[in-house]
Amino acid sequence: YFTFFPADSEEPLHCLVMEFIDGSNLMDWMKSRRHRPINQTQAVDWLTQLSTILDKVHQQNYFHRDIKPHNIMRRKNGQLVLIDFGTVREVSDTYLVKVGQGQNVTGIVSPGYTAPEQSNGKAVPQSDFFALGRTFVYLLTGKPPTAFPENPRSGKLQWHKYAPQVSTEFKKIIDYLMALTPGNRPQRPAIILQCLAELDTENSPTDNSRISTPAQPGRSSRENTKLPTDKTQTRHKVKTKFKTKTSTKISNKSKIKSRIKFINNLIVGLTMLLLAAASSQFYGFWRYGMFPSHPVFLLRGLNSSRFLQKNLNGYLGEVNAIALTPDGQTLVSGSLNTIKIWNLKTGELKRNIRDAHTDKITTLAISPNGEILVSGSADKNIKIWDIKSGNLSKEIPAHDGQVNSIAISPDGQTLASVGSDRLMKLWNLKTGSRILTRIPDKEYEVKALAFSRDGTILVSGSEDGTIRLWNLSTGIRRQTLEGHTQAVNAIAISPNNQTLASGSEDGTIRIWDLYTGEEESIITPTTDAVKAGAVKAVVFSADSRTIVSGGDKITIWNTITEEKLQTFFGHSETISSLAITPDGKTLVSGSLDQTIKVWRMP
Repeated sequence: YFTFFPADSEEPLHCLVMEFIDGSNLMDWMKSRRHRPINQTQAVDWLTQLSTILDKVHQQNYFHRDIKPHNIMRRKNGQLVLIDFGTVREVSDTYLVKVGQGQNVTGIVSPGYTAPEQSNGKAVPQSDFFALGRTFVYLLTGKPPTAFPENPRSGKLQWHKYAPQVSTEFKKIIDYLMALTPGNRPQRPAIILQCLAELDTENSPTDNSRISTPAQPGRSSRENTKLPTDKTQTRHKVKTKFKTKTSTKISNKSKIKSRIKFINNLIVGLTMLLLAAASSQFYGFWRYGMFPSHPVFLLRGLNSSRFLQKNLNGYLGEVNAIALTPDGQTLVSGSLNTIKIWNLKTGELKRNIRDAHTDKITTLAISPNGEILVSGSADKNIKIWDIKSGNLSKEIPAHDGQVNSIAISPDGQTLASVGSDRLMKLWNLKTGSRILTRIPDKEYEVKALAFSRDGTILVSGSEDGTIRLWNLSTGIRRQTLEGHTQAVNAIAISPNNQTLASGSEDGTIRIWDLYTGEEESIITPTTDAVKAGAVKAVVFSADSRTIVSGGDKITIWNTITEEKLQTFFGHSETISSLAITPDGKTLVSGSLDQTIKVWRMP
């Protein structure tokens, strides 16, 4: 706040400077993602942020009175900002007396979001919670609150079935915020935060300690106690001695029997354990092609085993890259310095190109017509092959360092490559001549490349976590996307050419609008309690509705609801590459465990 005196006036102008927020409000943000509902993880994070903001506002004896998606801004980093405090009201003693006496005050009404008491001119701080709950109904369903019916008896909004991605417990918290009367809602933002903190907390089992029963006191009355005489003491000693000898013999016999029984049980147990271990190792070798196989790994993979169709083994090194021909019939894989060409349907090895490079093969790409194979290697070279014959057509000294990634344009004319020399180059695929060289970043390597389906955009993912979109015709950078906190390892473009997916070393998959650059969602393959492993590969299904990620496991996601559809365990080492057949029925994974696995898509 400041005052300003214009040159032609003696009266000051009272001015407010408002912070510029680089982002969009939640209504516009939802529109940009076609009103796709958010998931529970994001909802909990956002409700925590907004409750914390309201806690600060309410502590200053103010309340907002107009919370709705239009008045909540989202920065590009995902942080929320509550705006439009022009409707704010101070909670003074005078105001509370007016409301308590039934007097109406100035009303602010946003249909579907405003609390009933506020619509009647009797707003209280808890009215903010009602509007907050209604806002999350919209975010979780993609539909405005006015689109849902209300229970004719209780008046509750009937929205639950339209948010299947949300747990019942979280829905109860939203309903708690939207209670019809202020007294039945949380009274302070701290209570909302407490509910969120307890959301996933399980009740610890009751510790049933042993309850010892005190011994019954014996009679100490002198008249009921007989003192022993010399005779009775002697008789007692003899009896005790005889009983002791007899019990010792019985005890020794029972000890021998129990030892024999223990040894027999031990032999049986060890035999069963050895048989189980042998069986598990046989199963692991038969099912996954691995020996030895860790029992925990085998147990974890039992559920996904039904989706595993075949293993392609026989590698002497890590599988670093795989690629499928457009017809989905032929698979090409690269490991160490060898390229192998497979019949995907039968698993038969059609061609084995030994010493294809002088160092390990790092990346592969196949032309849209399925006739040309391009390989990149740590030997700094790119090689172009004829897939049918396996003959080398051309060798390009491409980079002053390892070739990190290559991609072929949809028209089959242009090859893009990036290397550890931090250069991005465009090549004429037919002649092998260089068209263009760019330096995306002077400090960080580019790790991933992908062309848009229409061939107008080249997307690069960098070691610093940024994604850059390049105009292919001019070579000029058109946009930079920020969000990942570590290196971007993988880039995928949806078949409908609308969506960009990126997988990162930070353990997240981020979904972006390819043309606006707006971040639509963040997918984390593991829970907050477990550190997320790096995402090394991402690929879209043919219908653009499913995305598959690979890292320490394979996870299949619904891109619309962000729901996890299936998890495949089968590789004992990091999954380096993924490919899906054009019909969307088969998934292929290559791994550093020296195997390739072919899966049936769920």
